[in-house]
Amino acid sequence: MKPSFEDVKKARETLRDVAFEHWVHDDLFTWKWWLLLAATIIPWILWIKFHDKNRTFEILSYGLIWAILSSLFDVIGGELILWGYPDKLLPMVPPLFPADITVIPVLFMFIYQFSKNLYRYFIFSVLGSALFSYVIEPLFIKGGMLILHNWTHTKSFIGFFILSQVVYLIIVSLKSKMNT
Repeated sequence: MKPSFEDVKKARETLRDVAFEHWVHDDLFTWKWWLLLAATIIPWILWIKFHDKNRTFEILSYGLIWAILSSLFDVIGGELILWGYPDKLLPMVPPLFPADITVIPVLFMFIYQFSKNLYRYFIFSVLGSALFSYVIEPLFIKGGMLILHNWTHTKSFIGFFILSQVVYLIIVSLKSKMNT
C-alpha cells in the first residue's frame, strides 16, 4: 500500500515533535548553540563594518544569490542524507542556517569585493572553497556538528568552487544588463 499524503503529514508531525524535543534538551544553550549564534551574527557585523559602501547593492546581491543557492543545495543534500547536522540554532529552520545565510555568503562577498579581476576571484575562490571544505568541515565533524554520510570534503570543495563561479557569472551578467 502506498503512503497517502496524510501518512506523510503524520510522519512529519512526529519528526517535528521529536526534533523539537531534541533541540530543547540537547542543543539549546550548549556551547555548540552559542557557536552557531555567534556564527550567525559576527560575520554580518564584520561585513557592515568593512564592506565597500559604494558597492553595497552589488555585493549584497551577490551574497543573496550565494545564500539562496547554498541553502537550496544544503537542504537537498540533507534530504538525500548525504550529510547531516545534529545541532540546530533554531528548531524550525534548516540546521546549517548560520553557514548558509551568513558565514559562506559573507566570506565569498569579501572575496568578490577584494577581487579586482577574474583571475584574483578564481584564486580567492579556490582558497575560500578549500577553507570551508578542508578546514571548517573537519572542525565541525570533530565537534560533532556535521556528519558526512555519502559525501567527502573533496566533493564539498568542488561544489563550493563551482558554485562560486556560477554566482560570479550570474552577478556579472546582471551587472551588464543593468548597464545597458
